[in-house]
Amino acid sequence: MSPQHMKQDRGTFSFDTGRLTWTRHGSWLLPFHGEAYFVRELDAWVGLCSHQKGYIAVCNVISPDDGLCECPTWTTVKDRVYNNRWKRYLAASLTYMGDAEFCLLETITRKGYDIFTESRTRMLLRLATFRVERQHSGEVRAVDMRTMLYKCPHWEMECSRSPTAFWI
Repeated sequence: MSPQHMKQDRGTFSFDTGRLTWTRHGSWLLPFHGEAYFVRELDAWVGLCSHQKGYIAVCNVISPDDGLCECPTWTTVKDRVYNNRWKRYLAASLTYMGDAEFCLLETITRKGYDIFTESRTRMLLRLATFRVERQHSGEVRAVDMRTMLYKCPHWEMECSRSPTAFWI
């Protein structure tokens, strides 16, 4: 299956790197905005939720050999991890650090700056680290959250659309 064909046919696909083949699993979409990460401790995929902004989605894993199947069950973490309702919110991204620990990067404008009228806006970078864990009740929570806020230099708008980090 070619990438052009996949663009026309919405759904969920997996790519087998050994056989270099795509498998279509269904016309449904996974509940993530951007990348999701496999978290062994939860036996689930975890990523920013596309249905409830500001939350993390946790989705059961499907086997790459399943072929066509039903959409896997998923839930959102009870705790809001970022607030995209802020008037100053620009973008957020998630990086997996292993052992169910994550780093969330969020860009927001500093008070008094308008991203729509100024080409160079003062920015803030909010960095949050937390662990995702399943409670005894089955509920999934973001725990041990620590946040820091950093002033950034004048940034062009393109730099703030997708803050990224990597973990070594």
